[in-house]
Amino acid sequence: MGDWGHRLRQALRRRRVGKLYVLALEIGVNESALTRWKKGDAISTTNAIRLCQVLDISLDWLLLGRGTMDLHKPATTSAADDLLVEQVRALPPEAAASLSDFLRQVAAR
Repeated sequence: MGDWGHRLRQALRRRRVGKLYVLALEIGVNESALTRWKKGDAISTTNAIRLCQVLDISLDWLLLGRGTMDLHKPATTSAADDLLVEQVRALPPEAAASLSDFLRQVAAR
């Protein structure tokens, strides 16, 4: 996906950050630091953590390109999802294998 500066620019667009001045104030840095970071220049760990907290993005994703921007957020499931998982777990092994084969075929289309 490119360097970390590219990911920062992507995060700024997705989070609709138009003015760097306000973001810089929230992080406690000069606006010029944000401009340099957007180019991929070095950032301290402390500032990277603050930046990720303010933008609500994953530190692993920003710095290393691992996972997704929202990887840090816990996965949520609905009551219907939980019920479905419970029902699938209760299936006999042969039925579970058949269902699994069916789902693979559907996904392959």
